[in-house]
Amino acid sequence: MSVSKMHHDIMESASFDTIPHGTTPDSVKDIIDNRLEDINGTYKLSPPDVVAIDVNDNPELRTTVTIRPDGNIFFPLLGDIYIEGLTPLEIREKIHKLLGRYLKELPEEAVSVQVRGFNSKIVYIYSYAGGISQIPFTGDLTVLSAITKSGMLSRSAKRSRITVIRGESDTIEKPQKLVLNLNDILKKGETGDNIVLRPNDIVYIPPTFFGRVGFFVKDILNPVQPVQQLGSAAASWQTNALGFGGAVSPTTGN
Repeated sequence: MSVSKMHHDIMESASFDTIPHGTTPDSVKDIIDNRLEDINGTYKLSPPDVVAIDVNDNPELRTTVTIRPDGNIFFPLLGDIYIEGLTPLEIREKIHKLLGRYLKELPEEAVSVQVRGFNSKIVYIYSYAGGISQIPFTGDLTVLSAITKSGMLSRSAKRSRITVIRGESDTIEKPQKLVLNLNDILKKGETGDNIVLRPNDIVYIPPTFFGRVGFFVKDILNPVQPVQQLGSAAASWQTNALGFGGAVSPTTGN
């Protein structure tokens, strides 16, 4: 099996959304836009996500609304509609069915539903040096943009071993791991390592050897330190998911 074929199989089995090597900025935008279209079909909405609904390009049946804490939105003519846990496609079907009482022969494609604000989901950035940061999931969030927003890339970070941990069905059970080389992204423009993140992904920034030694010495000098918890999404992954021996590199397959 060729290296490229092996790399493709690894990425398919791990369900990571990659940007091919050598992709131009315009092509990257197209890939992100396509990813957003996919999300608009499969993303399950929750409060306080923002959704835009348009029926037959009618100004009176057009609204952009935030999902309330009770899971409802208000839509003209229909009143309150419960949409928590539904995908945009399921919301479209529901609104089309409800409107059928008033608008006869309305085609389903006349109803448009799009996510305008991904406010209910987050990704986690965990740094040996900086602790934990939560970054809002935006649908087009890449590893590089998430790390940049977190501000947790210190000099002691081992940039060649950034690890993304992804659980099945948005949980941390049976995690999939992918090791990325941030140096290749920053210095060589290798977009293949700059994967598109999904809700509840964990991005781990490990320390260099000298960075780890420095933290060890600091712990000896300051033995009492506050401990931060990642929460339910990362309760057991330090010993489980961060067993680096099982991770794969998207560029080498090793």
